[in-house]
Amino acid sequence: MNELELKAHFASITHPADITEYLEDVPIAEWPKLLNLIEDREKRAKVVAEIDESRWKDLLSEFSPAEVAELIEEMESDDAADVIAKIPLPLRYEVLYRLPKEQRHQVLELLGYPEDSAGGIMQVELVRVPQNALVSDAIQRVRELVEDDVQVLAVWVVDKEDRLVGSIELADLLIHKSTRPIRDLMTKDVVCVKPLVDQREVGELFKKYDLLTLPVVDDENHLIGRISVDDVVDVLSEEAEEDTLRMAGTSPEELAYPTQVFSIARVRLPWLGVALFCSLISASLLTFFEPLLEQMAVIYAFLPVIMAMGGNVGIQSSTILIRSLASRKTDLREIPQVLFKEIRVGLIMGLFYGLCAGSVATFILSKQNYALGGMVFISMIFAMITAAALGVLAPTLLQKLGVDPAIATGPFVTTLNDITGILVYVSTARFFMTALV
Repeated sequence: MNELELKAHFASITHPADITEYLEDVPIAEWPKLLNLIEDREKRAKVVAEIDESRWKDLLSEFSPAEVAELIEEMESDDAADVIAKIPLPLRYEVLYRLPKEQRHQVLELLGYPEDSAGGIMQVELVRVPQNALVSDAIQRVRELVEDDVQVLAVWVVDKEDRLVGSIELADLLIHKSTRPIRDLMTKDVVCVKPLVDQREVGELFKKYDLLTLPVVDDENHLIGRISVDDVVDVLSEEAEEDTLRMAGTSPEELAYPTQVFSIARVRLPWLGVALFCSLISASLLTFFEPLLEQMAVIYAFLPVIMAMGGNVGIQSSTILIRSLASRKTDLREIPQVLFKEIRVGLIMGLFYGLCAGSVATFILSKQNYALGGMVFISMIFAMITAAALGVLAPTLLQKLGVDPAIATGPFVTTLNDITGILVYVSTARFFMTALV
């Protein structure tokens, strides 16, 4: 399509997210030109806000400070702060200088909070009315913000000191007379959050109380902002992605360096180092027990099976525990009960798969050598029980040490289970050795 056709096409698309999806199929070098074809400044700013944060730095560096300031001026305060936080410092200062004074102060205030805190994801635009106001006053304030294209989900009621004292749902404003006092309609029991609370806890509050919006207050209960449910959806998605990456032994930083191989290697190195150290211990154990294993070569055949099955059980147990800890369905006081449960689960799985592996050892890989089958059977049971226990104990230990337990499901637990699997298997083989030879 030529420029006129693209301009008409963008004008016909009502939701900015659809334009962003179109841009994803185009080289990023073409984005500035395409964005300038969107005549509606407000829509253009919303399109930029919808773009993945990892691309903001490269995209906005193609614009002049005045053009970036024009985009940010049309954004809501939380989006404006997010965008400015991602652009290079020299450009950031020039953009802030060009913003209107009030918006500049709002953005600077939001930038003062940690990115992953309630203050870092809150928005300062909200409907705030005094408790002695009337319904008509609240409706007028709602209209003013809606005309500025600000999403309004609730009305917050404050006292003379600007302290939060209640809230009103929009539906209540519609069904009551305009002369009705606000104080007669407001709900006094309001769930709120402090600005330094971690964003994960904010997400838990939204889930627990089924919220659409949440006020943010300071230590004196002054109303300073609000968080909407769409911001929390993004938070939960980010947290899930972060947990997944850490379970693989890496971190979200890697996504920030998609083409920088040294930066990616730096992110991955630490926990791979743990894996190497534990693997070297496993190799040393095999060397130590080599004389014993050489007495019967068939013993070697089942060693990888025992190690692999134990590793899988350990990852399953630790993953379930980590998710429960992260969602606050489980706390450290319940670890003994969780450990007992996982040991019983490991026992059941060990009995089932030990019987399967033992049968293969007895009737397929040997001439009905019941001693070999019994060795494999018992080894599988104890290896799975041990792995299940380690899958609970390792994340618990990391949590108590102040380390994010999500990393425990990566190389750490797997290689630790390899070590215990070797010890369990060789110890059982030593017990059965006279019957095997």
